[in-house]
Amino acid sequence: MKVIDLVKISMEALKMMSNSGIKTGDWKHVKMYEEYLDMRKNCEKFRYIMAYLAEKYKISESSVKRILKRLSEEVIL
Repeated sequence: MKVIDLVKISMEALKMMSNSGIKTGDWKHVKMYEEYLDMRKNCEKFRYIMAYLAEKYKISESSVKRILKRLSEEVIL
């Protein structure tokens, strides 16, 4: 399969994502976001969660905040 074939198959989803400001690389952060939700559900403190996820995923706390904020936004289709 060539890149063009995959793009053709995914074109509608890619258009919707692009129009909504979703980055195609956000799929990499789904697991981190789910961990965040689980930790919030368990009443962990926000600062602890940010520090923990930053350490675990080897990114800065500000990057963690930015990613979580982006993934939490409502999308209008």
